Amino acid sequence: MWYLLELEWKKWNKQLVFRILLGGYLLLLPSLLLVGKKLPDLPPPIGTTDVLFIFPTVWEYLGYVGNWLSFFFLGFLAVVLITTEHSNKTFRQNIIDGLKRRDFVLAKICFVGLIALLATAYYVLCALIIGAFNTDIVIVQKVFQNWMYIPRYFLMVSGYMYFGLFIGFLLKRTGLSLFLYLSYIMMLEPLLRWGVHQNISRHRSMHFYPMNAVEDLLPVPYTDVADEFLQKFGFSLFLQPWEAIIAVLGYTALFLFLVFRIVRKSDL
Repeated sequence: MWYLLELEWKKWNKQLVFRILLGGYLLLLPSLLLVGKKLPDLPPPIGTTDVLFIFPTVWEYLGYVGNWLSFFFLGFLAVVLITTEHSNKTFRQNIIDGLKRRDFVLAKICFVGLIALLATAYYVLCALIIGAFNTDIVIVQKVFQNWMYIPRYFLMVSGYMYFGLFIGFLLKRTGLSLFLYLSYIMMLEPLLRWGVHQNISRHRSMHFYPMNAVEDLLPVPYTDVADEFLQKFGFSLFLQPWEAIIAVLGYTALFLFLVFRIVRKSDL
C-alpha cells in the first residue's frame, strides 16, 4: 500500500498541473469565505455576515465553498491523474515494468483517497482557525456542534474525485474527459433531472442522481427553512443528509467497480 502511494507521489509531486490544481484548492478554500468580510449584511434569515465565520455555522459555509472547489479543482485533478498516464504511455509502461493492472488501479484509488482525506483535514483546519478568530466565546460544544459536516465533506470530495477517476478511465483523453466531467455535472444531469425526470414523475427520486447526491452532502446553507416549507406541499429541494450519504457510498462503489471492469477489458 505505502509502496503504491510512494510511487504515485513520485510521479506527480513535481507535475505543474498537479501543483496548480491542488494549490488552487488550498489557496481559495479559506480565501473565498474570507471575502465575505467585505460584503454588506445579508438578507434574512442570514442577516449579519458574522455567521459565515463563527462557530458552529462556519462548518456549513466553508463546506459549501469547498463543495464548489472540490468539484472543479479536485475533480479535474482526478481526471488528469488517469488521462495523463494514457497520453504519456506510462500506463502501458507500468504494466511492462511488472506492475499488475490491479495494483495500478489500487494505486490510483488509494492516492485519490489520500488526497480526499488531506483535503478534508485542511477543511477542518481552516474551519477551526477561522472560527477561533471570529467567535467571541469559544466553547468546545459549540465548536463541534456540526461535526457531522466533516465525514460528509470527505464523502463529497471522494464522490467528485472517484467520478472523475471513472471518466478518465472510460475516455482516456484529457480534453474529452474533462469536457464530459464538466458538462455532465453542470448541464446533462440537471437537464435529466428537471427537464425529463420531473416532467415524467414529480417524485423525490429525481434528487438521487449521482452528482446531485454528492452536492446535497453540503448544500447551500440555510435552505433547510425553504425545504421544510416545500415539504408541507409534498416536495423537497434536497436529500436528507443520511439519504445523500447512502447514495454517495453506493455510487462510489459503483464507480470503482466499473473502473476495475474497464481496466480488466482494456488493451491499454
